[in-house]
Amino acid sequence: MNSKQEFLFLIDVMAQVISVVKVSSVKDPLEKERKIDAHNLANRFLQFAMAVLHLSDDNNTVNLPSFGGIKLRDPASMDVLTRASMEAFLVFHQIFYSPAPGDKQGFRYWIYKAAGLAEGQGLPEGKPEHQETKKDTKKLIETIINDNLKSNTIFMSLTPKQREGIATGHQRDLWRWSATANKTLSWSEIATSAGLSPMLARYMYGHLSGHAHSGSRSVFQTQTAVVRGEVHILVSSSLDTMKVLCANMITEYTAIFKEAHDKLLQTGALEFVEAWVQIGRRLGENS
Repeated sequence: MNSKQEFLFLIDVMAQVISVVKVSSVKDPLEKERKIDAHNLANRFLQFAMAVLHLSDDNNTVNLPSFGGIKLRDPASMDVLTRASMEAFLVFHQIFYSPAPGDKQGFRYWIYKAAGLAEGQGLPEGKPEHQETKKDTKKLIETIINDNLKSNTIFMSLTPKQREGIATGHQRDLWRWSATANKTLSWSEIATSAGLSPMLARYMYGHLSGHAHSGSRSVFQTQTAVVRGEVHILVSSSLDTMKVLCANMITEYTAIFKEAHDKLLQTGALEFVEAWVQIGRRLGENS
């Protein structure tokens, strides 16, 4: 298989293991809610991966009325989606997979839920129905804090400002909080803890972020590649990174959902998946 075929193979395996999971069958309400959130995030990752694959196609064209068909093979957009994919995997790892005592795991999950709900709390009031929605959402956040966080030792060790900021949406990154380090972990630190090599966790993530933020270096790099006919080089690095991320996502998802793991064994792809996980751990060791 060539690189794109390998990526397609991993996407297909991931789609297979996700498709057999029926979260509606979980009986415990809290466990069911957690499993639904994990399942939805895995589907989000899968959508990103398929979009990256689509953008890598040589035959994509956009028809503009004044210019006709223009070939679209956009490595910059691929890198933006690859960064989003990496962050989706790291959220999955930190919230749903990462081994931790129950108190810590509960903290991460409920902070993550509250932070998501609080994202719209700082918006202008707008229409009456929007005001009602904000009020209802605020009640949900308060319920999470009162029922699930106030008894949590890590939550209670936060400063009053941090605890108040959860409800207002000013502390959205506290799910990355490390009580041991007494700080919010960076994406690179979480990537390292998830087993990605420093080459991916630090340097590749920084490269992808440059494209997401339209940094001058990333813009120049992309345009230079287009002029020189070297777009395939940039595409290749995105595909290799996505293969590592897909393999890791499959591994962690199937560790949480037994039926997904059983399906993975049925596909016969376990060895290939494990190989790409190991590539992601060792990448850059000899450079």
